[in-house]
Amino acid sequence: MKTILYFATVVAVLLSLGFVTQSTYGQAVGTRVAVIDVPYIFKNYTGFKAEVEKVQQDINTFRRWVAEEQKKIRDETKKLELYKTGSAEYKQTEEEIARMQMNHRLEGAKKEREFMEREAKLYYDLYKRIEAAVADFALRNQIGLVLRFSGEDIDPTDRKSIMLGVNRPVVYQSRLDITDIILKKYIETSFQADPDPIPVTGRTGPQIPPRQY
Repeated sequence: MKTILYFATVVAVLLSLGFVTQSTYGQAVGTRVAVIDVPYIFKNYTGFKAEVEKVQQDINTFRRWVAEEQKKIRDETKKLELYKTGSAEYKQTEEEIARMQMNHRLEGAKKEREFMEREAKLYYDLYKRIEAAVADFALRNQIGLVLRFSGEDIDPTDRKSIMLGVNRPVVYQSRLDITDIILKKYIETSFQADPDPIPVTGRTGPQIPPRQY
């Protein structure tokens, strides 16, 4: 009888240790899931919108320059009517028009590339900040997976909106949205990601409220 009781006690202890180990491992690795609306951050972060606006202003300035250069080319082309075809003046004017057109194309291609690179850099830099902020927040709150989702309603009259909506990876979420936390507590501040952030042990993570649209 004593042997049976002893064996039962040992089994109970081993099982309890197994459950404790499993629970501790689950907390350390992170088993919670959260979602984030990345496009919402791009649309609502004032710093990003201001930088995009600067690029747009430079594009508008360049468009005015393009219009002025095109007018100069048209005016120069009209001069051909004043000269006899094949004359020295005619050939000289043709060469000037060709030079102006070449410079116009080269400068246009150069500026277009610069604007595209500037805009892409803005998106890249903000996305990397979001990425670092999400990683930091997730590690500190034992969140094991963060999924991208969209909180925008589907427009039933817009085919593109419908197709984007039906292809969303997240169909439903409740109290898992960390978008505002990342935007207000990380992106809109001077947050610098810890190179090796350590999760806070013994915590189940903050209560993540739903975001109101």
